[in-house]
Amino acid sequence: MPINTTAGPVSVGPDPPRHVNTSDVLEPPRMEYLDEEPEIISVLPATGWHAVVGGEAVALIAFVALDSGRMYGAAVGNDGWVDLVEGNVEDRKGFVRYEKINDKEIKNGE
Repeated sequence: MPINTTAGPVSVGPDPPRHVNTSDVLEPPRMEYLDEEPEIISVLPATGWHAVVGGEAVALIAFVALDSGRMYGAAVGNDGWVDLVEGNVEDRKGFVRYEKINDKEIKNGE
């Protein structure tokens, strides 16, 4: 029975070899791009979500999903703009956590 190989068709017996050559270069756990920054793959609505920063609730505009598997919240900056690339609320001084709240106030960081 002939099989195709990179060297062309090769004839094998009725019982072909029982191994498969594969490459795991782009398969987990090696699937890392060490020379590139993570890229945004999706922007998801953050309706009803806030970040607790220094005891205050900061309303989130969106959650940003990266191709590295991480996500972070984005909010309106002090200048009134939303920067999805540099606007990670986790980088703000005093960031504690994310909370799903419905118009309730966060007092004393709780």
